Amino acid sequence: MAHVHARGLVLRMDPDELRKQAATCSCAEDDAVYAQHYFLCIDSDASGGLWVPLFTGARVGTRELPRSAQTGDPRWMGMSAHYDPAQVWKATHKAVQRAATAANDRSSAKLPNRVKPEAVPERAQFSLGNLLK
Repeated sequence: MAHVHARGLVLRMDPDELRKQAATCSCAEDDAVYAQHYFLCIDSDASGGLWVPLFTGARVGTRELPRSAQTGDPRWMGMSAHYDPAQVWKATHKAVQRAATAANDRSSAKLPNRVKPEAVPERAQFSLGNLLK
């Protein structure tokens, strides 16, 4: 699983492994996801990225990504995807790789799960809190 961690990439990750690898979340720990989820990269640089967990159903405050913008594995493309602007995770590339391995992410460099660039939410939509300090 050698992915280029870039805006629009979607990986299935284990939040417990992210925490073990010192990833941080913009929301209170009690509000953060705790089970394996797909996560969407909304921004990245040489050391790491900002990732938002995706939910299969609407929740209060979530926004839906258009299904037509999803590419990759049929299981990923067949689900609806909603994100919460109040929950963003900051993680190193190594932490992301380990969390994806722990969650048995099945995407590949040849068939990555992605959201088309025009549908990836802008970073300004998110409550980044203390993540950027």
